[in-house]
Amino acid sequence: METLKNAKSATAAANKNLTDFLNAFLDDKSFVETDAFICSSNEDAVGDGVVSGFASVDNNAVCLFAVNGKTMKGAIGEANAKKIVRTINNAVRMGKPLIAVWDTMGARFAEGIGALEGYGSILRAYTVAYGEVPVITVIKGNNLGISSYVAGISDFVIAYEDSVIATASPLVIAGKAGVDVKSVGTAKVAAEKGVVTQVVKSDKALREQIVACLSVFIGGRAYGDDDNRVCKGLKNGVAADALIKEVFDKNSFLELRAAYAPSVKTGFAALADITVGVVVATERITHDACIKISEFLNVCENAERPVVFLVNSEGTEQIVADAALIREMSNLIYQVNSIGVDIFSVVYGKAIGGAYTALVAPSEYKIAWDSAEIGALESEAAARLLYADEIKSAKDKDKTAEKLAKAYGGENCSALVVAKSGYLDNVIEPNHTRSYLIAALLAHVE
Repeated sequence: METLKNAKSATAAANKNLTDFLNAFLDDKSFVETDAFICSSNEDAVGDGVVSGFASVDNNAVCLFAVNGKTMKGAIGEANAKKIVRTINNAVRMGKPLIAVWDTMGARFAEGIGALEGYGSILRAYTVAYGEVPVITVIKGNNLGISSYVAGISDFVIAYEDSVIATASPLVIAGKAGVDVKSVGTAKVAAEKGVVTQVVKSDKALREQIVACLSVFIGGRAYGDDDNRVCKGLKNGVAADALIKEVFDKNSFLELRAAYAPSVKTGFAALADITVGVVVATERITHDACIKISEFLNVCENAERPVVFLVNSEGTEQIVADAALIREMSNLIYQVNSIGVDIFSVVYGKAIGGAYTALVAPSEYKIAWDSAEIGALESEAAARLLYADEIKSAKDKDKTAEKLAKAYGGENCSALVVAKSGYLDNVIEPNHTRSYLIAALLAHVE
């Protein structure tokens, strides 16, 4: 007959590497294990390849589970799926953030339909948790097969740079696609495709990212910046990074999906220690940019955080095959107009056509820099359309077009003209952007 001592010893030995990993990002001695002895009939699956329990990170209570890649290669079956689901359900019941650590090569195929039922129960539990509690998914090693789909129902997906996430074995996918296996499912590729929100290199970096993610939902971080600080050096043409650095609380920006659709930046930052979602549109809006913004807005709504749009865009990307853009832009417009949090927008450059309609028009509070250009068409495009005959007959066509564009812009597209028509709350000098946003945010926050 197996004794408690022997059972505990065997489980501890099987999970030592994994528990050491967990202790690297959890608060010291905070972990309390649950369902420690659940096990299938397979004698090789000690503890059934999953460690689960309660703990704290930066003094914030969390529920977590971690798949042990060294136990049957982290294979998912009916028994360990139940263990995972119990943990997810506990997070929802307790109203605590969920941290899920994945390292699996796929299903326990010998279990047949039982393994698929296990996957189905995990995805159902994830779906219930998403939007109810913060869901942070960590890819420690591999996340192959059906479990890879949890990326789309997580608020944050943090992957180690040497991890792999794919719907099947990279060897199979590479063979079918005729590509190098090293290019399939890597963290770098997953980040470029928008599957992964953050990539880390070390356990220390993982803890820092988890702490930052939790603070988005929980708040309470003080950055020590001056609410009345005047921004320095902001002017037309400023880079997005410099704009973010000056407008928001110092060192508060947490960027998400940095490698995906880089024409748009998304992330969280603070204004007067209040966390807000940040979307910076710096170029024309592509269908990938629409997806990136839409998925980010889901997280903002889950976290109940206001959103700040900083816009300098000439509109949507004009391409021949634009069906994908129509579909994703439609979805983005729906998201922006139906989201249950306040939206603030700042036009710091151009807001032309769809960029204005999607990102500025629906906002509760809209301001623009005094140098901003807002219109249905960019000034030069409008001038070339309206004054085509005059430009065609001119000796210096480009110079004439430029002159007419400037005149048209001043009369129709300047921020002051738009504000006089009642479409903007204010026109400001760039260096006062932070002050106006803080004032508006504090007026809206309960």
